[in-house]
Amino acid sequence: MPQEDRVVTHYQRLLDVAQWLDVGMSWTVVQPLDEPMDLIEVAELIGGPDAELQEKDVEGSETFIDEAGPSIMILDLEGGYFSPYEPAPLERFSVGARVWHLAWNVNGHACLAYAADGRLRLTMPRLDPREAHGPDPHALDHLLRLLPEPFARLSHASAMALVQMDSGAHLDLDWLNAPQQALVVARD
Repeated sequence: MPQEDRVVTHYQRLLDVAQWLDVGMSWTVVQPLDEPMDLIEVAELIGGPDAELQEKDVEGSETFIDEAGPSIMILDLEGGYFSPYEPAPLERFSVGARVWHLAWNVNGHACLAYAADGRLRLTMPRLDPREAHGPDPHALDHLLRLLPEPFARLSHASAMALVQMDSGAHLDLDWLNAPQQALVVARD
């Protein structure tokens, strides 16, 4: 079985076991190209200067931040921090970095966005490569060609595999079952 198929199968199995992820989530991966970023820096970029990280179980409506290979991943279980339709936060993270943002919700809305060099490069509504638009709508075509069904609407597992294949970030059940660093934003 080709490596790409194994990655898709991994995410199919993950979503079968952690079914709550398949209902809705937001997974953002930031791969710094210039200088490394640390987790506190990412937390402050999202939540402001008073943001903190606290170890918590992966559940509820929390946002979790962790190192993942050469990247930093942000798993937002509520899905409120990033949107491909409001590109400024994704573009801010992509200065000196590449950023993948994958999100879906219980209402069936799903989208993949890719940003680099401070600009949103593509938005793929409904995880459909034929609907990709933006300044570089073919930026991920080299990866799409590797998937079992290239250029067809992506399953959640295929979209997660695409993010992993390009970013090196990996999400698995061991990570989900262990306490992780949750973003805590001070409320006045």
